[in-house]
Amino acid sequence: MMYYIDKVNTWSPANLKCKEVQGYVKEFRQTLITDKAAADALVNEIRQKVEELNAAFPRTKRLTVKEDGNFVACVNEDRKLDDQYVFTFHIEAVKRTYEINN
Repeated sequence: MMYYIDKVNTWSPANLKCKEVQGYVKEFRQTLITDKAAADALVNEIRQKVEELNAAFPRTKRLTVKEDGNFVACVNEDRKLDDQYVFTFHIEAVKRTYEINN
């Protein structure tokens, strides 16, 4: 089964690290993903980038990428409120494709 990321939701960045994370993940808007393994690899790649930025900005709050089913979100590790997101997106299954055969 194929998957896609339609849109990435972002909010006003709290700092430069959040801005860089958002810029990186926005590159995945309207991305087609070949299978579940590729979707998992994409989320792991985003996690690695967030860890690189956590190391590059040690004085800021650590960020973490959470996955719940098809929902992916980046939040502060020690967040106090449930709505403190850096970004969110859904990995949706492609329901059908349309093709013209000549």
